[in-house]
Amino acid sequence: MDLVSTITKLLGPVIIRRIAASLGLNEGVVGKAISAAIPAILAGLTKIASQGSGATQLANAVTKQDPSILGNLGNLIGGAGEKSLIDSGMNILTSLLGGSSTNALAGALNKFAGLSGSQSNSLLGILTPVVLGQLGQVQKSSGLNAGGLANLLNTQKGNIAAALPSGFASLLEGTGLLDVLGDKVKPSAPNTQRVSDSSTSSLGKWLIPAALAALALILVSNYGCNRETAEKMETPAPPPTATAPAENPPTTNYVDITSNALSGLTTVIDGVKDEVTANAAVPRLQDLGKQIASVKSAELTGEAKKSIASLIATSLPGITAAVEKAVSIPGVAAILNPILQPLMANLNDLSKT
Repeated sequence: MDLVSTITKLLGPVIIRRIAASLGLNEGVVGKAISAAIPAILAGLTKIASQGSGATQLANAVTKQDPSILGNLGNLIGGAGEKSLIDSGMNILTSLLGGSSTNALAGALNKFAGLSGSQSNSLLGILTPVVLGQLGQVQKSSGLNAGGLANLLNTQKGNIAAALPSGFASLLEGTGLLDVLGDKVKPSAPNTQRVSDSSTSSLGKWLIPAALAALALILVSNYGCNRETAEKMETPAPPPTATAPAENPPTTNYVDITSNALSGLTTVIDGVKDEVTANAAVPRLQDLGKQIASVKSAELTGEAKKSIASLIATSLPGITAAVEKAVSIPGVAAILNPILQPLMANLNDLSKT
């Protein structure tokens, strides 16, 4: 079992769209924030469960969480029960992690996804009951006591660390939230740079004397050859051969890439009928996701932006409907959501360019 994937599949395109509308955010921003918040919350809960009476405290919170939220989340977000959901979620998270850790997590989400303070708090308030609700389901179905729940979380450290987006872990350094994951968390880029600098410094200790010795040898050699060199210099050098100007590299046609990707995406999604076909679709969907990401990161002309936005806006409703149908098939969401969520977020962004 991968708890991060299991929880993430509960937050499909429909839920993300509702959260985005409620918080006044872009769907891509919400998806990005969720991808960081879920493993971070689980890391914090894993840490609490490993400390003294923390396992009992967590088990009590899980038991008190109404599991019906997992099937009713779409109705709560944007509805009359949203404020109560958010307030309850934030109160529980603060009671478990502590105020400073909760604030640190909210601040990291602000920097990582570009949220405001109120938006990150609201998102955490929505996500915490979902995380606890899923833990409650697992606890009940497996008959876990407080110690069993703590052991379950302990086995998930690798999955949690692997799910943390690149760059997010560094924003939580010094907060203690990720300490329980140990060396499973990928090192940050600055550490790599420091190692590189140190290696370069050590290399320089023997390269500099070697370079000086080589320079001395060159000077001695040149001293004996000055006359010969001077005579050779008197002979005029032939005029330089004109070289043909380099050809400009062909311009990538991002409009065609987008059109082909949209067509391929529709075909692949329509072919998903069960878990077997979903797994078979993964490589192709990953490739299509990379194509769309390359379009989003490209420096497009104004005309290309308009053409691409028009293409996507026309196709997006049908693709969204096909995606929602596919992920509603039992077992498919856990397989495809990690690929489809960022892909759909990129399409949504490009459609508004």
